[in-house]
Amino acid sequence: MNLRWTILGVILLTFVGLVLILSISLQSILVPHFRDEENRSAVLNVQRVLGLLENERVTLTDAVHTWSSRDESYDYIRTGSSDYIQRNLSDSVLLGLNIDLMAFISLEGGIVHAQIAGGQADSEIDFPAGLREQIKPGDALLRTSDDREPRSGLIATNRGPLLVVSAPLLKSSGEGPTGGTLIIGRYLDAHQLNRISTIVRLPLTILPYSQANLPPEFADAKLAITAENPIAAVSTSETQMAGYALLNDFYGSPAYILQVEQGRTLYRNSQLVLLYLTTAIVMGALLFSVMTFLALDRLVLARIRKLGKEVTQIGAGGDLSARVTVDRRDELTLVSNQINGMLANLQALSNRLVEIQEAERRKIALELHDEIGQLLTGLKLQLDTSTENGAAQKKARDLADDLIQKVRNLSLDLRPTMLDDLGLLPALLWHFDRFTSLTGVKVNFSQNGLADSRFSPEIETTTYRVIQEALTNVARHSGAGDASVRALHRDGVLSIQVEDRGGGFVAETEFTNNRTRGLRGMRERVALVGGSITIDSVPGWGTSILVELPAMAQPVEGSGNDHSVTGG
Repeated sequence: MNLRWTILGVILLTFVGLVLILSISLQSILVPHFRDEENRSAVLNVQRVLGLLENERVTLTDAVHTWSSRDESYDYIRTGSSDYIQRNLSDSVLLGLNIDLMAFISLEGGIVHAQIAGGQADSEIDFPAGLREQIKPGDALLRTSDDREPRSGLIATNRGPLLVVSAPLLKSSGEGPTGGTLIIGRYLDAHQLNRISTIVRLPLTILPYSQANLPPEFADAKLAITAENPIAAVSTSETQMAGYALLNDFYGSPAYILQVEQGRTLYRNSQLVLLYLTTAIVMGALLFSVMTFLALDRLVLARIRKLGKEVTQIGAGGDLSARVTVDRRDELTLVSNQINGMLANLQALSNRLVEIQEAERRKIALELHDEIGQLLTGLKLQLDTSTENGAAQKKARDLADDLIQKVRNLSLDLRPTMLDDLGLLPALLWHFDRFTSLTGVKVNFSQNGLADSRFSPEIETTTYRVIQEALTNVARHSGAGDASVRALHRDGVLSIQVEDRGGGFVAETEFTNNRTRGLRGMRERVALVGGSITIDSVPGWGTSILVELPAMAQPVEGSGNDHSVTGG
């Protein structure tokens, strides 16, 4: 796996991890927060309803105070005069007080009078059975001579919960003894619950605590309500939840379960908020990942790929004068500069090797010419002056002549001395004649600006070697019977062109072939002196090699500027 895909994989893993971490964080922070707010809202709504029920109790308590602390009421419980009832009690009075029941109870627990709103004034008719069962001597519902304050609570009846307040009947001055008990009650029936529901704008339900088949949500709430948590919040569906509270009866025992339903607005809002935040996180993380990858790809990976491609091209082409691109100012710039420094060192080293190679060739050529050549020449002279003239002596002279010629050719191939002594043009003219005589390939040569000029040793050596290698390739590979060489020096540039109409080749294929050392050697030599080389070859159409070298001419005495030579 390359670096690009590795970085992309790391970014994708980081993206997924970031989304997971943020999503889990949101779920663990926001969801509990919204759930707590939802539960708090449910508890608050239940408390509002309980507050309204407390207002009902206070209203009844005020009413019972008004009726139980009147001399007329005190006298009535003692005398049982019917005039009091006719003057003070009627359905309109009870309706005006929003009272469903008013009962006068004697100290012995007898019902002296019971008034039922909308019913008959007979204690035996419409009187709640659940309340009648509690009216007996010693019951907490009845006031004794020691009780001075009213008490209130719920009584379970056949018509539902009845909120009752019982108070002792006293004189208006508050003096006793207690004449009996006055009980005022108000049903928490559907009408009353609807009235309270309208106030709080929430549906209300009251079910008996001991009911056998409670709905599942009531059963769950029954288990959730404790002394420490008297109000419980239970989710009934994805869209609804309810708050539950336990309503004790007049004696402090659990009697009813109050349900206050509400929509799960906070829950839906939390889901929307989580959806928006998750979407924003995903989009933000995705944008961050894409921008990070694009930035890395453009600023790092693309430059690394470009750097690797340039280094590969330099290595394949062998052009040590080429340099990798240096842009920006960062760590990759430092790497590029170091590579360019290495290439410069390699170029200098290659240049030095070429110089050493030419120097060694020059030295060996001189040794062959001056030392071995002289010895062989002396040997031949001795053979020529010898008095003996036999067949063996003739054979020895022939071998000496052959050896002298081979040494001379080897010396000239290594480095012609006329290149150093006479200059580039004489060396080329001599080489063309010798090349034609050895290979039979004619050389058509034309030049301008070389006859009266000398160039630096590096330029002259490079020019000579390039032309020598090009003509050698013509003789070995092209199959052409002739070749043309043109040299032109103008404006500080020495241009050399070698052409043939031979077999040709595919230049790119030849350069990638490690066996093509001649073409690589030409390119390296040209690059070392800061020149350029262009090779244009088409199979079946021939080859053209154009070399341009930076060359400052040094004028010398000559006979003319233009020469045209045809080897034959």
